[in-house]
Amino acid sequence: MEIGLVTDSTCDLNNNIISKYNIKVIPLMVHFGTEKFIDGVEIDSANFFKKIENSSHIPKTSKPSKHAFLKEYKKMLKEYDKIISIHVSKGLSGTYESAKLAAQEVDEDKIEVINSSSISLGLGFQVLLAAKLIKNNHKYKEIISRIKNAKDNVSCIFTVEDLTYMKEGGRIGKARAFIGSIFNINPIIEISPKTGKVNPLDKIRGNKNTLKKMSKKLHQKIADDEKAWIGIMHGDRKEKSDSLLNMTQNLISGRLELEIFKERISPTLGCHVGPSVYAFATLSGDILNI
Repeated sequence: MEIGLVTDSTCDLNNNIISKYNIKVIPLMVHFGTEKFIDGVEIDSANFFKKIENSSHIPKTSKPSKHAFLKEYKKMLKEYDKIISIHVSKGLSGTYESAKLAAQEVDEDKIEVINSSSISLGLGFQVLLAAKLIKNNHKYKEIISRIKNAKDNVSCIFTVEDLTYMKEGGRIGKARAFIGSIFNINPIIEISPKTGKVNPLDKIRGNKNTLKKMSKKLHQKIADDEKAWIGIMHGDRKEKSDSLLNMTQNLISGRLELEIFKERISPTLGCHVGPSVYAFATLSGDILNI
């Protein structure tokens, strides 16, 4: 059985991985005032964060249409027997709903649409796991079951120094954003694997303390496992993200089999968190025995 794999442009997997596993990516849209760009096609992360510095607009996003999924699914079913379509948390975007409606219209028996309950490499790791399982000829229903189980093992945690973008996107209140900026308090936030929504974990004063706390949380997520994927992501904070990885590696036991992914977040995610974000995602444990 030939199985096709679909995701969206918030997955933050690099182009080498996308090409290697022939993953189809449905892009979201990025809007700067009246200008609009196809995420990952007409604007990449580097150009997005350059543009954001010089724009008077807080950028916004829009989900892919049902038609975009319909078109791709119909095309893929000429080549594949079944499709697995894994997307950004439905608690954060309407992308999953667009995909689900399209699958219902095409053939639900042939298309499984999965809510990742995550973003960035939290989503990307689920897609990559599915890609590896497909390549190793695992069965369709087994792959779906493995991905749904993997959701409980995925973590995605981030922090931002500038709360403006989260405030404008309605993810954080104006009062909290004001207090944070005045007192140099940085939130540490997870995308809850249970709800797929933003869940505040902690508030840390000072950037150095925030970095230490992020490293400690990352290590705690993988410390008891023998295998782990670590994703280190940022908007325009490469130095911070590199420090996060270095600090964590100093804590890791030599017995841990580790695979590391370093990426800039997509323009779509950048609209909601801004350039000051840095983050990590993990997937670990027996789920990685592929």
